[in-house]
Amino acid sequence: MAVNIRSVLEYVPYFRGKLMVVHVARSLHGADELVDALLDADALHEIGVRLILVAEGEDSAALQHRADKCEMHAAVADLPLTAGECAVARVREIVERRQVAIVASGVSGRFDEGSVHLAVQLGAAKYICLQTDEVPRREGQPIFAIPESEVAGLAPDSCSHAEELQAAAAVCRRGIARVHLLDGLHRGVLLDELFSEEGVGTMVHADSYREIRPLQRDDIPELLSMIARCVADSKLVQRTYESIRDNLHSYYVYTLDDTIVGCVALYPYAESDCAELGCLFIKKNYEGHGYGRAMCHYVEKKARQLGFHRIFAVSQSAVDYFRDRLHYKQMSRSELPASRLLALEESGRHSEVFGRDL
Repeated sequence: MAVNIRSVLEYVPYFRGKLMVVHVARSLHGADELVDALLDADALHEIGVRLILVAEGEDSAALQHRADKCEMHAAVADLPLTAGECAVARVREIVERRQVAIVASGVSGRFDEGSVHLAVQLGAAKYICLQTDEVPRREGQPIFAIPESEVAGLAPDSCSHAEELQAAAAVCRRGIARVHLLDGLHRGVLLDELFSEEGVGTMVHADSYREIRPLQRDDIPELLSMIARCVADSKLVQRTYESIRDNLHSYYVYTLDDTIVGCVALYPYAESDCAELGCLFIKKNYEGHGYGRAMCHYVEKKARQLGFHRIFAVSQSAVDYFRDRLHYKQMSRSELPASRLLALEESGRHSEVFGRDL
């Protein structure tokens, strides 16, 4: 998989400062492909990711030797994780001095208690298993991402690696937001998984992986930057920091792994018993996955909760989307609330109006 450099740059600020625990299966310790994974890990460390490499079993020497060959800034914890809190303290010390910590798990297994406890205690954002198995599948298709709450409902006869997925979900429930199951024989697997939307492995995640949430004040600069091109192309109306700040409660963003990829707004017109769906935008690299539809349905539900009986949208660039994809009906401008009609006429935009009953 070719990693898009723009996607990498978008993820870098999010990953910087985060802690990731990478559990390396014993079967990979002597594999040539492990060098590629360690080079990926070193690249992550260079951009500010804090890393712990856990070698499955009682000996971390092979992993240490490979890390030395890659010239990683690493140090080995002199105690296996079976030594308990002393080993945790030693790993914490190494990480806090900005080195990659290498430690032996002391036992067999991918989700041993010592490794999971270490990740929980140190506040890891991700627990990554590098193994030599293929990606889990459901009905023959790879499972790229699945909420931990859905794992329990997987039928064993239609899903491979069911026990492993259950173990990953249990780790999520202990406070680790993302658990990744990766084929360590896939060259470049860490970067391909972490710096692309779909990834190449299986991610079991807390339910907030895909989330629509209210816009926060700190998000405003990112929102303005995100929609700037569409504003320049007259596809969206010009908005200022102040105008968004003063109507902060009207805006919502779609996030993937806490990265903002889209936005939408809901403007109420109480005097006309209706609300406007506006500022609908999805980043180009994330189009075609149904995120726009999800945001529209989200604000429609919000409008119903506020007691409105109709929602409308005003657009000159997304006419086909509202008409053919969302099945909004075309409306006359005269049906708009008086204040909205005045604003539209003063803008000089040749927008069309679409709406639906709620």
